[in-house]
Parts: sequence; C-alpha cells; structure tokens
Amino acid sequence: MKPNYFSISMYPTVSFNEEEVLLRLLDVFESNEKFAPTHWGNCETVRVEYNRQEILEKVISERRVSEVHLYRDKSVNYRGSFQVNWSHRSFLKFEFHKSIPQKLWPDFFALSDQISEIAKPRFGVAQICWPVPNPWNTERERLQKWMNISSLPIPVRFLPNGPLGLGARTYFSGNILEMFDKELLLNSPAVVSELDWGGICIDLLQNPLEADNDTLLDSWLHVMKYLEPAQAMAIPSFHESRMVVTYSPNVVWKDYLES
Repeated sequence: MKPNYFSISMYPTVSFNEEEVLLRLLDVFESNEKFAPTHWGNCETVRVEYNRQEILEKVISERRVSEVHLYRDKSVNYRGSFQVNWSHRSFLKFEFHKSIPQKLWPDFFALSDQISEIAKPRFGVAQICWPVPNPWNTERERLQKWMNISSLPIPVRFLPNGPLGLGARTYFSGNILEMFDKELLLNSPAVVSELDWGGICIDLLQNPLEADNDTLLDSWLHVMKYLEPAQAMAIPSFHESRMVVTYSPNVVWKDYLES
C-alpha cells in the first residue's frame, strides 16, 4: 500500500510581507530543483508561470497580494499557499501528490524543516497520509481515520478546537508550546529535538520513511495517550456514518478562547 499524499501545515508566527522573509521562503523551494515551483497565483483561481520577481513586486512593492499560491506540475506535483500578512489566523499549507518518488521522501521532510525555520510555527505538522476505507469498517480503521484527519489542522478545525493531533513530524512553539508544557513535550516517548529557532520537534518514529501505516499508528496512539494530561489536544467525536470525525476544544483551549 502506498500513501495517498503528503502534507505540510503550519501556523506561522512571522509575516511574509517583508522582503527578506519572503525571499528566504521562495529560496527554500527554488534551491531544490525537484521542488522548484512551475506556477504561482494570488488566489485559488489564478495560475500563471512562476516568476520570482513578479511575486516580489506584487507582495512587497505594490502590496496588492494577500496570499501566494505555489504549484508544481512535474514529477513532484504539489500545490500550496501561505498568507502574506500575519495574524493569529495565518496559515501555510502544501499538499504533495502521491506520485512523489520514494527516493525524495527524505527531501519532503527536509523541506518541511526548512520552512519551519522561516515560518517559526506555533504549531505545524508534516504528515504521510495513508488511505483508509470510507466508511471505516474496523476499530483499527477508525483510529487510522482519526490520525489522518488530526494531522490536517486546517483553520476551520484548528481555530475553534486547538491542536487536533500529531503528525509524523510535529512542531511546537510559542503559546502552543506553553499549553503542553515544555518538559512534558521533551520527555515524550518519541524522537524529540529542540530547534535553533526556539521550537520543539517531535518525530513519532526514528525513521518515519521506513515505517508502514500500522507502525505509525501504534506510535501515534502511544504519544497521544502520553500527552493527554496536558488537556490541550482537541477531543474527537466519531460520527455514526463512520466517515466523519469532529472535534471540540479541551480544557486548555477553552481557557485560551475565553481569555
């Protein structure tokens, strides 16, 4: 069985409307020819040939762009976007097609790390998403569905409910790091590292690229259980249709919303 797709989702703590920061982010994609964008746009309905200078002019000089969409339609196929002006709702997301060659999987995680160094996310996830039957038929499939959806912290889920769950690689900093408690995260039963930019990174496995979905799920459940005392991870509810997982905020996120 092969993954469905690969995703990178982050809530940045920096603004990309500054030339130096924007250039660094574009450099991350351009520096690896396998990930160099082929097209870009200022919204989901616009896609023109990638032009670094044009992006700089629209974002920095003219201040006419509020978000940047990047695309690549070659052997490594992806689409993604980031908001230019920072707010608590700022979101960066890139989704890679399953056709990405396995030899480039390490490059995917390296790309995520490079983006995190610039975006300094308060919360971010890099995930290998494996296929799950829809609807789920077994308890194991239900848990896999929960893991998959939890690793996609899109704003409509994240903002009202807080962190949904871990990914194969998860980044914490700022107020999200404080919610979980740094010492709790550092002692997680996973591969944990403190990052130069001030964040903490948790890998579920020593080498997630060599693990199958079952191994990833076992580790995910183990670490999620360990983090329960923090009362910061969103609480899941499983729909009777066996296709949908919804969330509600835990104690710490409720306090955050009320403050």
